[in-house]
Amino acid sequence: MCRPTHLLRHEHRVIQQAMHALEGMCLRMRAGGSVPDEELEKMLEFIRNFADGVHHAKEEEHLFPALEQIGIEDENGPLAFLRSEHRTERRLLSELARIVVIYRSDHRAADKFVSVALQFKAHLIGHMQHEEAILFTLAEEMLDDRVKGSLLRAFAEEKEAQAIAQRYEQLAQELEKSWAV
Repeated sequence: MCRPTHLLRHEHRVIQQAMHALEGMCLRMRAGGSVPDEELEKMLEFIRNFADGVHHAKEEEHLFPALEQIGIEDENGPLAFLRSEHRTERRLLSELARIVVIYRSDHRAADKFVSVALQFKAHLIGHMQHEEAILFTLAEEMLDDRVKGSLLRAFAEEKEAQAIAQRYEQLAQELEKSWAV
């Protein structure tokens, strides 16, 4: 049986592609170059709609509750920690979006963009590593085949999310091709 964590790990690889591109944008800015507004908007759109809107939503709406049902603690356990990390990423994303607005009219804000962007990237990459090492391992070992099948069906039933995911996989590839070093 295909494991639901395989899909989530695949989404992590897609997110990593975009984070390589974000790092490349930062390198360009640090070298005194600029990044076109439309490229920054593509990046923000990817993070909002795919990393948070598709990927984190699957975890929060489906995987976390499945783990809670088998006794994984939420209040002070790994799920609370991961939910807290999602909130931190949303806060950093809001800050990043605010700085993009400033950068559009004043490219001297590049240093602030780079600082927040690299903080966001590091946090997100670390978060995904925690999920893969802890959460996904717990899910693979502790969830029975019935629950795993239910999670796979829940992920598959979101037809609109599947189309969105395909669109954002393509966007991540394009961003990585254009900006990663």
